Amino acid sequence: MEQFVTILFIVVLVIVVLSAISKSNSSNSNAKSGGRGRGSVGRTNAFTPWPNAELPTALGVPYGHPARTAAERLESALGIDFESRVKDRVLKEFPRISDKEWNWTWFELKRYFLMCGIMRSVPMYSKQVDAVWHEMLMFTREYEQFCTRFCGEMIHHAPHAPGAQPLMGERAMFDWAYGELFGQAPASGRLWGAFYRTQMPEQRLGELAGWSNEELRKEWFNVKTTARYADLNAAADYMIERAKSQLIAAGDGNAPHGKEIRTRNSYNYDPVLGATGLLSGLLIYNSISHPNDFAQQMDQAQNEEERKANGSGDTTYACSGSSDDGRDDHSDGSDSGDSGSGGDSSCGSGGDGGGSSCGGGGCSS
Repeated sequence: MEQFVTILFIVVLVIVVLSAISKSNSSNSNAKSGGRGRGSVGRTNAFTPWPNAELPTALGVPYGHPARTAAERLESALGIDFESRVKDRVLKEFPRISDKEWNWTWFELKRYFLMCGIMRSVPMYSKQVDAVWHEMLMFTREYEQFCTRFCGEMIHHAPHAPGAQPLMGERAMFDWAYGELFGQAPASGRLWGAFYRTQMPEQRLGELAGWSNEELRKEWFNVKTTARYADLNAAADYMIERAKSQLIAAGDGNAPHGKEIRTRNSYNYDPVLGATGLLSGLLIYNSISHPNDFAQQMDQAQNEEERKANGSGDTTYACSGSSDDGRDDHSDGSDSGDSGSGGDSSCGSGGDGGGSSCGGGGCSS
């Protein structure tokens, strides 16, 4: 009997040890993948309060920027009533989302719409922003009216194949365009995933060097919407000139350090004073000059506040989505949230005419 007890004890001990090893290997695997596999949810921001900062006016597009009036028109086209109705639907599905979390998510969705009104291809990198967009689409008439008033074209949203994800180079274009349009916002990296982790691919740099302005406009920008609105058209022209000047400066070995490139154009806008474009200029510069330690160079170029806002240091560069599902992972009345991935959707605003074709949150890093 005593021998049987000893053998039983040894068997139980072996099972416990094997179980502990298995859990350890699983944890290491999740850490290496950033915890972003399909069906998994990252927890890097689970205990971080949502920012108390006031939401920037005009989506943070500075005064004098060519896209400023387009941002103001976008906000006017949505209206408080439409937002309230969408919010009510979202809260029925995700009842623990706080007011701060909602405000920043709605704010970033509007930024995304502005990008779709200017750019041809804008991947969707946020599960949470995409979830709000899904609920917004339930109001078919109101959504169509918003799109028409903002850019004159529908910003379409279509299903993606399960597990589909945008190419890595598309994230670099997303980061570059975002940095050219918007001033820094404290929740950006939390909702979109870390910025400035992916260098501009050689193909894009080659297009920028070899194509004319008109070719870039056709391939990179939304030709239907920019033909309808002068401010969207001006924003596209401005961004083309900015990209070309940044590429020339990078080729000459000139990195933007506070005194950014003054683009020669007719706009009464200085990107230095407006606090836009410095990091996007560095994205192009470091893609050429420091391809082997790109992310490190981008981190060093940012101060602590910028790194925190942009999610620098986070490995989540492909997709992000604060909160798992909004049901159980938010403390009552709290402002906690998570970073994750999921969803399977895409958007398009104009098809062959230059609309954006976007991967929707259905990606993982």
